Amino acid sequence: MTRSQTIQHDLEEITPNRFLIHNSRIRGLLKGEGEFEGQIFVLTTWRRDGLIARLRMRKFGVYTLTDKIEQLPKLPKAPVIGEIGWRPFATAIERYSRFDLNTMSWQPLDAEDRDGTTGVSVRTGWVLRRRKGRGAASFHVAIAERNGVIGLRNLDETTAVLTGYAQASMRTKRRLTAKRVDEGYSLTRIELPQPYRALLDHIGTPHDDGWQLSELAWPLVQALFERLGVQLGKR
Repeated sequence: MTRSQTIQHDLEEITPNRFLIHNSRIRGLLKGEGEFEGQIFVLTTWRRDGLIARLRMRKFGVYTLTDKIEQLPKLPKAPVIGEIGWRPFATAIERYSRFDLNTMSWQPLDAEDRDGTTGVSVRTGWVLRRRKGRGAASFHVAIAERNGVIGLRNLDETTAVLTGYAQASMRTKRRLTAKRVDEGYSLTRIELPQPYRALLDHIGTPHDDGWQLSELAWPLVQALFERLGVQLGKR
């Protein structure tokens, strides 16, 4: 159970400056600071920090998007990428991709034949995604076994993607650029750990190719990517 599930929140920010009211007793303190839309309170004044501080002094639980970002899972210790080895396929329909540290995406590995056996060349420490036909993917980190054969240590999807980001951050400061558009910024879709992706869908506006970000959302999205070791810039 997460910290957010164990603490009672009287007011929860669900998108920038839009709050879900969980406790009706807080309504009186919100009057004059914004507008009410049923159970939603929309903050329209500039006194955000002062309002949140006053509510917390009154012992109301306020759960902001900043709080949610700070509770996202941290990067794990990054496995060292080492020597290349051989991973034979268990079945003919098996396919592997590795988490590419330059593009932050899954890149398919080409199948090879060795002495009548089909498999892939893999470096120890690589984060891998394995599919068998159209079934669900599984996630792993490559480990060394005997005679140059590569074994697999199981990971869940979130840990796998976080591990990929951790490896990328060990090399150099990763940079990502959002494009300025009429009403804010447009960020191209990239692979993200599921909790990060879910929160970014609330902070920004998701679309097929990525996310639309308002000026209000910009510092929040920068903080979200900073936790992944990625510096978010704009052009």
